[in-house]
Amino acid sequence: MLGAPKRVRRVYLLPIIHLLVSLMSMIGMIALKVSFLGVVWGFIMLADLPISLVAYLVAWKYSWLAALWIIVVGTLWWYLLSRGVEFIFDMFKDRGTVVRPLIPRGDVDGPDRQNTGRPTR
Repeated sequence: MLGAPKRVRRVYLLPIIHLLVSLMSMIGMIALKVSFLGVVWGFIMLADLPISLVAYLVAWKYSWLAALWIIVVGTLWWYLLSRGVEFIFDMFKDRGTVVRPLIPRGDVDGPDRQNTGRPTR
């Protein structure tokens, strides 16, 4: 369709939040000299824990490389996590119509018979 607006996918939400918070905390610590944004960077390192293990090892000698690793690869990590969650939700979202009814017609407690509590013959 030519006139249909494009829908923003929810899969981009977490990576964009990660990228913006990472850049905000880095720019705030370095350019603006706002020291409390270092706490935010610590939370980012904890949230990116499988990815930030490399940054913890590299940060002792190459701090800029570690920061760049967290910003770039951490954002990619959150994108892949979001895609995985989207894939799992899409598997369960549309499974088609039910082929057989939940309560068969010949069942004692089915919708076409009254359950009087007495056994049927």
